[in-house]
Amino acid sequence: MKKILSILGITLVVAVLSLVSTSDIDAKGKSAAAKAAKPSAVSIVEIVLQDDGEFDVLQAAVIKAGLVDALNGRGQLTVFAPTDQAFVETFEQLLGGALTEQDVIDFIENDGVDQAFGEGALENILLYHVTQGRRISTSVLASPSYRMLNGDVLTRESLSQAGIAAVDISASNGVVHVINSVLLP
Repeated sequence: MKKILSILGITLVVAVLSLVSTSDIDAKGKSAAAKAAKPSAVSIVEIVLQDDGEFDVLQAAVIKAGLVDALNGRGQLTVFAPTDQAFVETFEQLLGGALTEQDVIDFIENDGVDQAFGEGALENILLYHVTQGRRISTSVLASPSYRMLNGDVLTRESLSQAGIAAVDISASNGVVHVINSVLLP
């Protein structure tokens, strides 16, 4: 048992160290994780709503689900934000067939998620990507599970399987980590 825990401990340390490379350290010796620990000037919603083509599907979903105010509040949150490609791939698997980013946005905006998966499904899926507190990458990797805002528990294993694309994007009201898959409760 001690050997297994030791191996898991080493794996965790390696995973944390792999997220912080020497290129992530600035001239003052601060890593991206250390910078993310401090609030920035923009909120989580402002990060998602930026017109940069990174979170167009997430943006449409947050607006449709009425979660803008909840994600724009003063409380500290950690958001695991799926990429546009993650939404496309997930909806292709769920609905079958090839889809474009615009197809997925149209599906969301036309209440397709709630019609296909039940009333409140879109909000439930989105809240499964948000947890209380400002959790930088080292904190996320150190915890075996997280209670999400929809009430379900997300395990570190499930989060790792989702694929982490970017970490420690600081917001005034939390931290955003970009993931390569949509988490389904």
